[in-house]
Amino acid sequence: MAYEYVSEKEVKPYRSECSQMLTELRDYLNGEFGIITQFFLVGSGSHARKLVMRNGNAPFDLDYNLMVIRMPEEYWHNPQCLKNRVRDSLNLILRRRRSHVVRGGQFSDGKDSTSVITALMYTPGILSQVAFSFDLAILVRDEDGTYYRLLHDKGFNNYHWGEAPSVQRIREKADAIKSKKHWSEVRKRYKDKKNMYLERQDKNHPSYIVYVETISEVYRKYFN
Repeated sequence: MAYEYVSEKEVKPYRSECSQMLTELRDYLNGEFGIITQFFLVGSGSHARKLVMRNGNAPFDLDYNLMVIRMPEEYWHNPQCLKNRVRDSLNLILRRRRSHVVRGGQFSDGKDSTSVITALMYTPGILSQVAFSFDLAILVRDEDGTYYRLLHDKGFNNYHWGEAPSVQRIREKADAIKSKKHWSEVRKRYKDKKNMYLERQDKNHPSYIVYVETISEVYRKYFN
């Protein structure tokens, strides 16, 4: 098996569905708990587009960040409570959509992964067959502009903030590469790296990390 690109036509309806659900989540968190957020796609499914991949016939996924703009003081000192609040709120929205089939499948509750909340869409009647999924990471930014991602160390059951790559800086680099018409090189290098890590059975390079690596390497080649 190997990674291949998924067409924009196939990705678009799933992206639209996720956007609707996350808009509901944003509004619910604000209205019920005073947690003000914004969400956006990251990595291969972001503004760059045309980088979403799947391994053979396996389902593809999309990665989102939920950026916390403002929230009650209690959540700053208790990241576990914040993640549970976001996850429980997302699950309410996902459950509302189980009364009808969504894009050929039905969503499970969000699962608490190490750095994200993962929602799986199952094929109707085949709960062992995943048709699509999306990951939602929770981020904050300090006064210096440094981004931090909410992490769950399951070995010690510890929730904490870990420094994350600058979303804005990566986007600026991607825009610069596109402006000089080097995006085809990004696509080739991204695909090669995804398949390299697949062959090595490397589980420590999710799509977003591979995307950051690829953008940084191509940017250095042409702008440094």
